[in-house]
Amino acid sequence: MMHGQGADIGLLLAALTLWAATVGGAVWAGMRIVHRPQPRPPTLPSPLDLLERRYAAGKITQDAFDEARARLREHELDR
Repeated sequence: MMHGQGADIGLLLAALTLWAATVGGAVWAGMRIVHRPQPRPPTLPSPLDLLERRYAAGKITQDAFDEARARLREHELDR
């Protein structure tokens, strides 16, 4: 009678669900691989930061610091 048709539809739906899950999982995995976040390179300290560190460590005098800072500011204005 109609016992075979109901089972065929159930198997068809199960197979379609399995295929949809497989294709969806493959697409999701592919997107994760393609759009993986890239690590950012570390930022380098600015010349002024390096100058301030040298002054704070006592490697240069106040006069040398002021002169170097003035030169750096002149250079920044040239850009």
